[in-house]
Amino acid sequence: MNIVAAAAALIAGPAMAAKVTAPPVYTIDVAPNGNPYLPVRVKNAELNIRIALSFDTAMILNQAPADRAGLKPFPFIGKRTFKNALIPGGEATFRFNLATITPRGLPNKKVPVVWVSRPVAGDSDGVLTIGALKADRIDVVLRPAMPGSQVYTLRKNGGGETGINARVGDEKIDVSLELNSPVTVMNARAAQALVDGKIVKRGSTIGYWQPFPGVNLPYQGLVANPGATLLGLPLRQMGARVSEAEARRIDAEARAGTSDSNDDADTITVTADRKKKGRAPWILIGRDILDSCSRISFDRAGERWLLTCKFS
Repeated sequence: MNIVAAAAALIAGPAMAAKVTAPPVYTIDVAPNGNPYLPVRVKNAELNIRIALSFDTAMILNQAPADRAGLKPFPFIGKRTFKNALIPGGEATFRFNLATITPRGLPNKKVPVVWVSRPVAGDSDGVLTIGALKADRIDVVLRPAMPGSQVYTLRKNGGGETGINARVGDEKIDVSLELNSPVTVMNARAAQALVDGKIVKRGSTIGYWQPFPGVNLPYQGLVANPGATLLGLPLRQMGARVSEAEARRIDAEARAGTSDSNDDADTITVTADRKKKGRAPWILIGRDILDSCSRISFDRAGERWLLTCKFS
């Protein structure tokens, strides 16, 4: 081999090695806190990103990592300020654009990236949905397989989405999985459907859902009736979103949360005309259920989730 050929081989070698193809199965082990994380290259920086099982294809970042990466908002329309009880501090500036991301060991993918002036992740640089990972199947491993486990199949909505549909009575409920939530949380319409279906009953306890740092949204505890399940999964520790006023009515000593009298429609008390009130029903299945699983598989090719669990 002459010098020119050798130089060409040296140049071509790394370029060819850098090309990554989508694997049929990609495995992520959870960290000690029970969440999965991946190094993800975003423009000028490699970021530590928590992988979420819920929401559709997008990445949400804290402000400082976005600055390190060199992200710039889309001209003219790429910056907005919003007020909402779900936002840390009740108000934040959102900047957004499309960006090419590279999760370690996976091909590049262009996704919407949003970065927020207030912290949206306290444990990482940001959050990326599992649906943005280019593999036919992504296995999230929580622990070694447990003897006597069963595989539970949950059909997802299709089209690459992570959500699952459940029907309770005359309500179609959007169900998602979320390892970052210690309990299963739902909005008022979903809770009323479960109450009407004799699946759960309302309790007298108040808890606080913390979807983002500095956000404490009250929920009313729900008690599962004997043998109650949703999508074949046994119901355990649940809460239905309520307003601050309702939380104080249920428990006069409830500590203050971050929402106010203008809280979102998820907390509206549902009446007979519930189809006209509040947001569409949703349920976020948390670790109260998912901690009984050893493996959670996002099977894109099969348009389904596969949960390997042992419920005692």
